[in-house]
Amino acid sequence: MELLKENKDYELIPLETNSEMWGVRITSGMFIETVIVFGSVGFNKVKDNLTFNFEVVSSPDPDLNAENEDLQQHCARILEAVVIDGVEDGTVELKDVDASES
Repeated sequence: MELLKENKDYELIPLETNSEMWGVRITSGMFIETVIVFGSVGFNKVKDNLTFNFEVVSSPDPDLNAENEDLQQHCARILEAVVIDGVEDGTVELKDVDASES
């Protein structure tokens, strides 16, 4: 499956309700114009898996929520792209959980 692209499949947008967080506006596919915000993200809490949570900030579909499995899979693909791009350009720093506690 092809990696999603920022400014093609999604865009990062400032949130009016929280200036310290960024939303993700989906700009292609079946969830177009849906805005989500990611919460906690973890690697290998479950072996070889990325774990995360998110919430739907707004959507043209009033019934769409984080329980929708298709949306969960799409958000996982977005998060994968954000992390890969961020690691490559230096804007994402990966840390061991234990390192942040000391």
